[in-house]
Amino acid sequence: MVKRLWTAWSIHPIRNDKQMKNILLCLFIVFSATIQAQKIKVACVGNSVTYGHGIENREKNSYPAQLQRMLGNEYEVANFGKSGATLLRKGHRPYNEQEECKAALDFAADRVVIHLGLNDTDPRDWPNYRDDFTKDYLTLIDAFRQANPKCEIWICRLTPISHRHTRFKSGTRDWYWQIQQNIEDIAVLAHTGLIDLYTELYDRPDLLPDALHPTAEGAGIIARTVYRALTGNYGGLQMPVIYSDNMVLQREKPLRIAGTANAGEKVTVSIAGQKGEAITASDGKWSVILPPMKAGGPYTLSISAESGKLDYTNILIGEVWLCSGQSNMAFQVSSAVDSQRKAFLEFAARKPQIRLFDMKPRWLTNAVEWDISTLDSLNRLQYYRDTEWKECNEETTNRFSAVAFAFGQMLSDSLQVPVGLILNAIGGSPAEAWIDRKTLEFEFPDILYDWKQNNFIQDWARERAALNIRKSTNKQQRHPYEPCYLYESGIQPLEKFPIRGIIWYQGESNAHNMEAHEKLFHLLTKNWRENWAEELPFYYVQLSSIDRPSWPWFRDSQRRMLQSIPNSGMAVSSDHGDSLDVHPRHKREIGERLAHWALNKTYGHEILPSGPLYRSVIFKDSTAYVTFDYGKGMHSSDGDKLRTFEIAEHDGLFVPAEAQIIDGKTVKVWSGQIRNPKFVRYGWQPFTRANLVNEAGLPASTFRSEAAPVSWFRLPDLPGTEKSPSLGVSAPFTGVSGGQLFVAGGCNFPGKPAAEGGTKEYYCNIYALDITARSHAGWKRIGKLPIPLAYGASVTTPEGLVWIGGNNNKEVSRQVFFVNWDGEKQQLHITKLPPLPMPLDNLSATYADGCLYVAGGKGKPQTVPIGKDGSQTAPTNPLFSLQLTPSLQKEWVRLPDFPGPARVQPVLTAQQSEDGIRLYLAGGFQPASAHQEAIVCTDMLSYHPKTKQWRNEGFLPSLAGGSHRTVTGGCAIASGDSSILLVGGVNYDRFRDALNHPEPDYLLHPADWYKFNTSLLQYNTFTKHWTHLGNYEELARAGAGIANNANTVIIIGGELKPGIRTPEVNAFKLTCHP
Repeated sequence: MVKRLWTAWSIHPIRNDKQMKNILLCLFIVFSATIQAQKIKVACVGNSVTYGHGIENREKNSYPAQLQRMLGNEYEVANFGKSGATLLRKGHRPYNEQEECKAALDFAADRVVIHLGLNDTDPRDWPNYRDDFTKDYLTLIDAFRQANPKCEIWICRLTPISHRHTRFKSGTRDWYWQIQQNIEDIAVLAHTGLIDLYTELYDRPDLLPDALHPTAEGAGIIARTVYRALTGNYGGLQMPVIYSDNMVLQREKPLRIAGTANAGEKVTVSIAGQKGEAITASDGKWSVILPPMKAGGPYTLSISAESGKLDYTNILIGEVWLCSGQSNMAFQVSSAVDSQRKAFLEFAARKPQIRLFDMKPRWLTNAVEWDISTLDSLNRLQYYRDTEWKECNEETTNRFSAVAFAFGQMLSDSLQVPVGLILNAIGGSPAEAWIDRKTLEFEFPDILYDWKQNNFIQDWARERAALNIRKSTNKQQRHPYEPCYLYESGIQPLEKFPIRGIIWYQGESNAHNMEAHEKLFHLLTKNWRENWAEELPFYYVQLSSIDRPSWPWFRDSQRRMLQSIPNSGMAVSSDHGDSLDVHPRHKREIGERLAHWALNKTYGHEILPSGPLYRSVIFKDSTAYVTFDYGKGMHSSDGDKLRTFEIAEHDGLFVPAEAQIIDGKTVKVWSGQIRNPKFVRYGWQPFTRANLVNEAGLPASTFRSEAAPVSWFRLPDLPGTEKSPSLGVSAPFTGVSGGQLFVAGGCNFPGKPAAEGGTKEYYCNIYALDITARSHAGWKRIGKLPIPLAYGASVTTPEGLVWIGGNNNKEVSRQVFFVNWDGEKQQLHITKLPPLPMPLDNLSATYADGCLYVAGGKGKPQTVPIGKDGSQTAPTNPLFSLQLTPSLQKEWVRLPDFPGPARVQPVLTAQQSEDGIRLYLAGGFQPASAHQEAIVCTDMLSYHPKTKQWRNEGFLPSLAGGSHRTVTGGCAIASGDSSILLVGGVNYDRFRDALNHPEPDYLLHPADWYKFNTSLLQYNTFTKHWTHLGNYEELARAGAGIANNANTVIIIGGELKPGIRTPEVNAFKLTCHP
């Protein structure tokens, strides 16, 4: 068309200026029409967030308007937002019935961006019509494709709904996340793009003044996010702030290098001969996983893409630790006592291979009012100064954390590898500031509300924050002490940078509320580990000594959390406190005590990780006998007698006590004023002069024993056999029926011990003990099993006992016996139930809702004599069930296999939970194979019989000091209507080592060496909370039987150590129910 006009003009000469103007006007119109016809049309479909509700000058500042300016004149962006619109067609304001929907379809856009679903969280909508959401969304997508078959469609993850929303806790929070998941699934089903409008706004609650609608700045963030998705332009190759020259990358773990680039770009990463490539995803993200690398360097890390190239030089491969907390972690080398400061700087002057990433705040939280520009920067999460990795020298060390540097120096000296330390501690910061928003929204939402007036948060922290932000008029003004803030500004920017573990020194700003801190600290450790997708070591400092009344209780709370936080350790600092100063200046000792934990637990060095830690107490003859872990070589630190031990009777009125070390792990405590002690405590002063240490000079933690949650009593020992009196048995069948305690079968080494080559003998006798009588008449032999058996499973049902499977020295059994006691005739009736689908021993079993369930164990495809055909038992993962009532099934049914490793010698029990009866399976081990070492299970699974689904309940609480726990070879039993008890079993480390690296002298050690579990653990199946009910030597058994009689739990026989049984029968009752 343009060419024809030019030709006409050349044939007919211009006669005047007016004609020239007319021609130019025609040309402009033609060009404009051509350009207009080529514009890419973008339809922004949505609700009030798209419309721009609440935004001043909406026509200019709504997200579609801002998107238009970003995209430029080649695009035509139209806003089809409708306030209150629902995606659901049966919702209270269906988008498909609105004029905006019709106009959007008529627009026939080339690009369609749909953001719907927020209003579907209304209680009128989602609870009633959630099943229609996917169908209705797919229908809307199809409608736009029919309007323009060539259009491209993106659907959006929802913008955030703040906890301040009026219906947040009553349903909106949960429904919102259900809708988010649906939207992600729909994007896959419909083959659309997916734009994440959630993440960029989630950590900016200041931009959601009414908890839902973004401000103009928030709309700008949405526009930028959509712009990037539509164009694929993410600003080219970029890396997180943690990447710089001089950094240390984590050795001996798969090395994840991640950043952003333009969508579709190929990114190449190389270092030290390793190379990896990735294609940038549509969201601009890419990551490369390089194989584990040995310590070394310096190297150059090269990252290249079409949009740019980055070279990071002087890179080392070594150990990387995150050092975090509040002011005592931030406390600088320059402020340490002179002798320590000089020693630190002398070490730094030698330029060891230690690298420092020092994240300093731009503004200290001093008692001042911050100016408006500072407050604006805070809202934008610009709290930390820009920094980069630095080599260790006198200058960089002097302003670094003294505790962190002492930790790093000890690692460097001990490991002889490069060490990288990342420091982001902030003075005065409370624990809640370090936890991510979603965790608090679900697990502790009350701490988020009106935080500057919230009593969960320490007065001092709230008052200081109020002073700092006094000049702000923004009701949602941010501050470093606000819940979530330091996670969002100090943890998220690290972008999951690979690290070995975490050291933590914090608590002073939470010591006012021990109970709240316990919840927060569990959430924090869980949250950070989820962020790094790894159960990282987490070693923390117990608060020191100062004249603040709440601190003894708080220190003890920190000590007790060692039991419930796995892979953790606690450095004691109470011996280096200051009665008046919350910042003691002796920091080297604290950093080195953290390093003791890391060297022992993380790196496997033969070094004591801790000073003495209270384990248990036994009260006998007016005296308390206190047992400690890590108590080897206990003595007083100053050569004087032990100080600050106190004891009390049941009234809890403590008096000073004498204390004497009587062996390597026990302290005898007594007072002439106390006849019947029930409690003992140590160092129970805010500022304490306690002086108990171990051979390494590491101080004991202060502690207070708790009221014993159980009361023990003894039943008559198991009877002996004709050949040998009362040697006991292991792995018998047990149960209580009709007031009788039954024990059947089991095994032992009656001739000589296993360690001396003795032969295992299996038994078939059945014994009964009348436990209804006030005085027990003793055990009576009342019958025999059809064959000698041990290592089977026992189940108590309302109708009687069931004894399942097992083995002897000839075969593995698949027999199932039903055992019933006739009280009138004083006779035992044994009948057979349908046999197991396969022979099984070392299995577990339970009963629920009329059904028997069997899980784990070792199985054989057929019953054959062990050893005669060269076959061996093999581990198995199936779950079997047999219905007993209302009518007996003819055969067992195989249910879904439990996930993960096989489980030999696990425990299984059933209990009510928040969604009905569940089966709880814990412990067990998978034997070694030619290609894999043995696996000892440290977690617990649960199975829902109605949904036929397994789920993981998480790890068992760690032992004192952070070691893994297993209940392999232990027992489990339901308690009350909402908890289960786990008792006994082997020690994880000892047992795993024996399976994978057997030593010839394994059976020759004393019983204490095997460290059988003494813990009584209670798991609440509704709250999913673990409670440690104490340590009891009566529980240190493997292969014991267990029975329940009303509120009494009975522990029968079992091994004291491999090959050595006990005839003891001990019973306990719970005296409290946490």
